[in-house]
Amino acid sequence: MFISGSRATTWGVVAAVVVAAGPSAAWAQQPETRPAAGLSALAGMGHFVYDEPNVVGHRIWFGVSAVSTPDGTARGQFLYRHEWPDGTLVAQGRADVTCLKVTGNVAVFTAIVPVGEGTAQNHGFYVKIIDGGPEPDVIVDAQAQNGATRPPTRCIDPETEVPADVPPRPRYPILAGGYLVRSAGPSRAVAGHQAGS
Repeated sequence: MFISGSRATTWGVVAAVVVAAGPSAAWAQQPETRPAAGLSALAGMGHFVYDEPNVVGHRIWFGVSAVSTPDGTARGQFLYRHEWPDGTLVAQGRADVTCLKVTGNVAVFTAIVPVGEGTAQNHGFYVKIIDGGPEPDVIVDAQAQNGATRPPTRCIDPETEVPADVPPRPRYPILAGGYLVRSAGPSRAVAGHQAGS
């Protein structure tokens, strides 16, 4: 069910955030985030580059805007873009966030590509983001593609919960852009946090 980075290309999966203006919009300053009390939130757009067999140099953008409530209900959107090293588009699209868990500065979420959206049927993204504050953020991802069967929608930590036959997933620094991770509780502002700072 899970695929490694080397198999991801087969399904044209790993990707980047798509906005009308293109990925360059990812470099804009992130807004202050003030989730309501009791809500956990994750927002941002980031760029990283794979360094695994068969995908060395592949350029990836992931964008996400999601919240989860105390009862575990999550909603949001995930955008992705995957380019060859020369910048040629491999895949891009969107997925629905089905799960978000936030602990401190770490967010783990799942996003499922809706049926009929793009070429990857029932494709799942399992992502971990570590908000580095003033340091670069870090991302880990794993993906699943089940054909006719919907992949798991629960949160799966791609560093600790992938099957034994899947190689360990590496951490990648965010090279441009960034993410804001906010855990449930009293709201707090993140003044001056800039994308990629």
